[in-house]
Amino acid sequence: MDTDCSSEFSMVRGMLQEHSGMNPILLDRDILRDHNAEVRVHPCHWDGCPMHIAVEHKQVSKHLQQHHNINTSATSEDTEQISCLWTGCRHAMKPGNLPRHILSHLGVRWMCSTCEASLSREDAFRRHALEKGCQHAKAVVKYGDGSLVIDTVCIDGGWSASQNVVCIP
Repeated sequence: MDTDCSSEFSMVRGMLQEHSGMNPILLDRDILRDHNAEVRVHPCHWDGCPMHIAVEHKQVSKHLQQHHNINTSATSEDTEQISCLWTGCRHAMKPGNLPRHILSHLGVRWMCSTCEASLSREDAFRRHALEKGCQHAKAVVKYGDGSLVIDTVCIDGGWSASQNVVCIP
């Protein structure tokens, strides 16, 4: 981040904090490019991270790569396992499994519209639909406590006072 951008970011962040009396929601600016109207976000609790992440596999993976230097494409047998640094968790896994593991921390659940089974992962829902006679079921996605819906249209110039949001470059 260059010096001019850094000072502008700090100024906007300070103004939002003063306006709302709490720390603003920090989002990666890339989220705005990937969402037209709304995005569901959740605080990142990875090793004290101050940001919010979009509650979807692709965005969790991108956040882990860009902000925590974790290569989430590493799934081969040669890849060493790493510990999850989410608050209260120390499960070890291959880095490629982290995004879907993080989604479970975010409370994302796939509910079967036919039998109301609750599954923690989308692939588990698809397998359930095939194996349990729910072939025509739709997945109803439920989100955990702490997730917020951000109106990306209202973020002007990388920040929104009404939503207490500031985007980092």
